[in-house]
Amino acid sequence: MADDPSGWSLTESDPQVFSQLLNDLGVKGLQVDDLYSLDAETLATLKPIHALIFLFKYVSSEEEKGGETQGVEVDPLSSGVWFANQVINNSCGTLAALNAVMNIPTESSPNDGESIELGEELGNLREFGAGMDLGHIVSSSDRIREVHNSFSKSSPFSMDPSAFPEREKEDAYHFVAYLPVNGILYELDGLRRSPLMHAPVEDDWLDTARETIEDRIATYPPGSLMFNLLAVRSAALPRLERLLHDPSTPAEQKFALQDQLEHEQSNAKRGALENKLRQHNLLPVVFQLFKGLGESGLAGKAVADARAKGEARIAKAKAQGEQD
Repeated sequence: MADDPSGWSLTESDPQVFSQLLNDLGVKGLQVDDLYSLDAETLATLKPIHALIFLFKYVSSEEEKGGETQGVEVDPLSSGVWFANQVINNSCGTLAALNAVMNIPTESSPNDGESIELGEELGNLREFGAGMDLGHIVSSSDRIREVHNSFSKSSPFSMDPSAFPEREKEDAYHFVAYLPVNGILYELDGLRRSPLMHAPVEDDWLDTARETIEDRIATYPPGSLMFNLLAVRSAALPRLERLLHDPSTPAEQKFALQDQLEHEQSNAKRGALENKLRQHNLLPVVFQLFKGLGESGLAGKAVADARAKGEARIAKAKAQGEQD
């Protein structure tokens, strides 16, 4: 359970967290990856990319250069955009992910694992939620909150913030989503009342997104912010496995495909392990380990051995100093 009174924990900006979060909510055929650059070469390695999730240090409008807002706010119903406002603390990461995937068209593919599906719960929310207060629906969902909080490091200790009134406040970070809907690039920021319409997209929507995000970064004081960018793209493993087993794939391409497959498998394995560690509180295990060492007498022996080694090092250092 989160320490925040809202009942929602902070979201870590890790692609494996977002990938597993979407998977646990029933989404299939999508994964999330770090995007270290917006240059064409980097983007090409991850395509098809369906949405971008942008993390930035939140500042008030007064701190922004000129305080001007990019884009035009539009009505989500008339524009055909699924949009949920943020009505509760710490939910912006999950909200950005939902605002992204709920606007990505589902795709049916004859190839196993390559279809894009929302799953029953999110599918019903998209189908029947039109015209409703989607932010309140999301924040009231026990299932979405449970999945969201499953990635926070649980602790048996609860800290009362009022007990540390002089503690410096940590910087606040915020997630927003960028993606094309009906041929137009939108920015979906849960802290705004409505979606922001930016510009029509042409051949590649990422060209427009690159310009928009770079302009967004330029509105803040130089060097005062940290940014992170995540790409929501089609799941890589099913496509790579299909191409490797396809007799029509040229042999010279299969070496590169095999390298990509092994890289994706390694990332997936590492991500699964990291998520399991996030989702389990290991403190009781550590406590029992130290308790067992104490009861067996091994802890006392280990402390005595360490103290003896330390004293020996000090004596050796003193002896060398006297010789010098």
